[in-house]
Amino acid sequence: MRWLGVCGIALTLAVGLWLHAHAGPNLAAAVYSLRGRVVAVDPGHGGIDPGAIGPYGVNEDTINLAVSLELATMLEHAGAIVVLTRTGDNDQAGTTADGPSSRRRLDQRARVALIRAADAEVVISVHANHFSSPSEHGAQVFYDSRRQAQSKELAALMQIQLARITGETRRKISEHIEHYILAQSDVPGVTVELGFLSNPREARLLAQSSYQHRLAYAIYTGIALWYARVPSGTTAPSSPHPQTASNP
Repeated sequence: MRWLGVCGIALTLAVGLWLHAHAGPNLAAAVYSLRGRVVAVDPGHGGIDPGAIGPYGVNEDTINLAVSLELATMLEHAGAIVVLTRTGDNDQAGTTADGPSSRRRLDQRARVALIRAADAEVVISVHANHFSSPSEHGAQVFYDSRRQAQSKELAALMQIQLARITGETRRKISEHIEHYILAQSDVPGVTVELGFLSNPREARLLAQSSYQHRLAYAIYTGIALWYARVPSGTTAPSSPHPQTASNP
């Protein structure tokens, strides 16, 4: 059985090298910029709210959490301080909620309060998409520039990494989103829609731990490359925003 362990280690190393090669140039230098940075990672939904209902017995809240925990581990290994708004199948509504709507509202408020209390410098909210047409697919990053203009560059860098590392998306970033977490946060932030649970093929991918790892790594590299453009002591990138297009 020893050769199985050796093969497993070799496969893990091969995957790691493949991910690194597809993350783009200057990643090693960018990772150093994560040291001491406070990053809020928000796994969407949880508790009584499963989010989008997917086939094969996997729902959105489960996928969101799996990718978020992977992302948190990567960020912490790079020296970042990570604030997770949930770490299990739960919400932050407490015991005063008197119904599903009230619970969701209190949960959202509590997450924002947690992010603010931690003095997070950036917010990454992780979700999965669902649409009436099963043909829609691909990860997509959304931002709200009404509060933080720097969010657009973060979204653009992350979208590029999602395309490079997953090979499963040709979507463009979009600011067409109404998300309480982004609207109420005082720092740059994005919502990452990992893919479409309404697409049978993508739903199978999203349920796979290997694909969840690739998604987390793509988000991680996007954050690192963005922070590499941030002057010391600030959260505003110093370089101009790259030219992007909205979602078709």
